[in-house]
Amino acid sequence: MAQIRAFIEGDIPRVARLHTAVFRTSEHPDAATLDAYHDYFSRVFLNSPICDSTLPSLVYEDGNRILGFLGVIPRRMMMKGRRFQAAISSQCAIDPAAHAGLVAMRLARTFLEGPQDLSISDEASDIARKIWEGLGGTTALLRSLHWTRPLRPATLALSRLRARPRLAPLAVSARPAATIVDAMATRLPHSHFHQVKPEGSSAEPLTEDAVLDYTSELDASGSLHVEYDERTLRWLLEQAHHRRAGGSLHAAVVKRHSRTVGWYYYHLDRDRVADVLHFAATRGRAADVLAHLFFQATEQGAIAATGRLEPRYLQALSDNYCLFHRRGPWVLLNSQRSDLIRSFETEDALFSRFDGEWCLGY
Repeated sequence: MAQIRAFIEGDIPRVARLHTAVFRTSEHPDAATLDAYHDYFSRVFLNSPICDSTLPSLVYEDGNRILGFLGVIPRRMMMKGRRFQAAISSQCAIDPAAHAGLVAMRLARTFLEGPQDLSISDEASDIARKIWEGLGGTTALLRSLHWTRPLRPATLALSRLRARPRLAPLAVSARPAATIVDAMATRLPHSHFHQVKPEGSSAEPLTEDAVLDYTSELDASGSLHVEYDERTLRWLLEQAHHRRAGGSLHAAVVKRHSRTVGWYYYHLDRDRVADVLHFAATRGRAADVLAHLFFQATEQGAIAATGRLEPRYLQALSDNYCLFHRRGPWVLLNSQRSDLIRSFETEDALFSRFDGEWCLGY
């Protein structure tokens, strides 16, 4: 008989092979690959400092076969002085030879019926969206939008051409001209692409204390946000560095008159795009934090910065010449508390990709 049960350490070899088959992380998993998977699943889903026995990760087992896996990570959240238990689903893997729709639906239903106050999936596919909505969940449409700030516009345009096989030769031949155009665009003083080091505020290396100092500001504002302590924040930063995404990670806290006004964290990938995992600022200081983010990304050679939209920063992003678009994935929610869902539909919630699934990836 098929059953859904809690994920345990003995499941790791079978789940690792399932994950490899679904996400194609390795064509021929060897001993080293399986060892890396054992470290990953143990570290993230079994032995993390935020694991909770009431919110285990799940496996769908049929006989001796594991046909599905759903990672579950608890998150403590606060709003208006009250604490809530949230749970994030991640790394859903379904055996393609199984009845995938049925397995996925049963895993999702078991997860959504858990004891958490709020369920979140912020890297969801179109199929996952249909399943969640069919089970009573909702899609945070505004928070599923993304923004992009071109930093070297001509090179960015060529990167889009290279992604299309028929136009790739044109991108190669136009590279020298793009270099000249970008040099002019980024050096002319009145150009929108000219980045200068901001004055009146400073960007300093990120520390746990600085982030916790900023979080205390959110506690006072009453906004819904993830509640961190030094141990869990350090663990999450470590997971981001463990992730096998290539590229490099960059982070800073922005201060004005020795007071933390925001912080940012981005992944500069091999295509030289700064993928912003977290951006947050106190009221009225979003422009300061964005200025430092764009300046640092430019100094690191980025051709663009991109991130997921936080509605409260919509005006600041628009004022800084960001383009808005929908490129997937979806942000999905489920809760019996209408106030928690409502906070995501407005600007009253702060939930970044750093808070969500990105850092949990293999």
